[in-house]
Amino acid sequence: MDTLMIVLTEPHGMWESILGAFKGAMGSYILAVILLAVIVRILFAVVDVVNKRFSTKNMQINEKMKPELEAVQKKYGHDKVLLQKKQQEIYKKYQFNMVSSCLPMLIAMVLQLVVFLTLWTGLQNVSNYNIAKSYENTKTVYYNVLLLNEDEEIKNCVEGLIASGEDYTIDVNVDFDNMSMTVIVNGVNGEEELNKNITIIATNPSEEGQVGVSNETIYNLIKEYAMEELPVETPSDGEEQDGTSETPETVPNDLTDYNRVIRTLAEEVTADYYVDNLESFLWIKNIYKAESPMTNPVFEKSEITNYLQKFYSDEEKEIEEVNGYEGQIFDYVVAGLERRDLGVNGYFILVILAVGTSFLSIFINNKLTKKVSGTQPGGKMMYFIMPLILGIFTLMYTSLFAIYIIVGQIMMIALSPLTNLIVKKWIDASDRRKEKKKQEVIDVDYRRKDM
Repeated sequence: MDTLMIVLTEPHGMWESILGAFKGAMGSYILAVILLAVIVRILFAVVDVVNKRFSTKNMQINEKMKPELEAVQKKYGHDKVLLQKKQQEIYKKYQFNMVSSCLPMLIAMVLQLVVFLTLWTGLQNVSNYNIAKSYENTKTVYYNVLLLNEDEEIKNCVEGLIASGEDYTIDVNVDFDNMSMTVIVNGVNGEEELNKNITIIATNPSEEGQVGVSNETIYNLIKEYAMEELPVETPSDGEEQDGTSETPETVPNDLTDYNRVIRTLAEEVTADYYVDNLESFLWIKNIYKAESPMTNPVFEKSEITNYLQKFYSDEEKEIEEVNGYEGQIFDYVVAGLERRDLGVNGYFILVILAVGTSFLSIFINNKLTKKVSGTQPGGKMMYFIMPLILGIFTLMYTSLFAIYIIVGQIMMIALSPLTNLIVKKWIDASDRRKEKKKQEVIDVDYRRKDM
């Protein structure tokens, strides 16, 4: 058993844990993200009602104060001290406080920003983990199929078929639930030649006590049974060279026909496994990567080495820095996938939906707010700033976050009429209470009573 191996641990921040629980209950991260977006948006709708109530009240006060503020500005504009005094008198008259009027809006903005950034980080962590896990599982498949080079029973069976010149097939089925792999070899006559069940050796043990394997062992297996050219060891500083001025970088590897058969089989089985287990959604082939025609649905070497190094121990980091096993193994693991045309990971549809729903959400919200308060909140720049920010995030990062954004915006559009209706009812009830107080007349009898 190797001791130096990568052990992937699921991210367990607040959002990651919530998503993991939702995923366990609903069966997929897509449904988990949709459910989370619905819940978060409903909670923010409550915050939105309170914020709109205060902002609407302040806008109405501002509209009432506006003529008086303009008048004192015109009359006392030359004297800043007197102007400020007159303005404070008007604020006091209308019971307007600048700090308290902005506080609810500021709290709501900070809260939304914190949720936005932390949830984006959480979803990116979940995506990076699942990309790394998918690669490790794919690497496990490749390693275990390549390990058939050392299974004498299968080797003798296949070499006999190769020598006879008969047609044959080798089927490999991987069962990660039971950590087993079934190998079925059939000859030309269709009769079963060999059916063998093999226990999988994991490259990333998921359970305590499970047998694992290091990158160094995988690399050495590839070096022995898959490389056509072997790298020549460079002498260390303390060793003398053999006298030749030029040392070739590689030398031919004496691979057998069986070695090449198993190498090709490992590449094809690995590619089939990755394609069959790719987590897709509608037109998006890999939900953990950005939905874009510029994105490859297959993991890339740079992202894999970047994600996995976070799980290395200090000793593993030193080994990888010296030998770079991960990057060299990667080239062989994805060799079969590189022959498959999986297309692109999207067509900017999520970007368009995110920008469109954001613009529509702001437009509807402003129209409804104007109807309730009689004033137009925000400026025209808001119609472009927020959609642009969301468009950039959906373009550059995981599709899970893009789906969260879109579902959230759709929920906001759906809830806006309800939140504005609640605010209107709240304002109307408040106005009725004020009118009632004004109409109340307290009769006081000042006549002298007889004793």
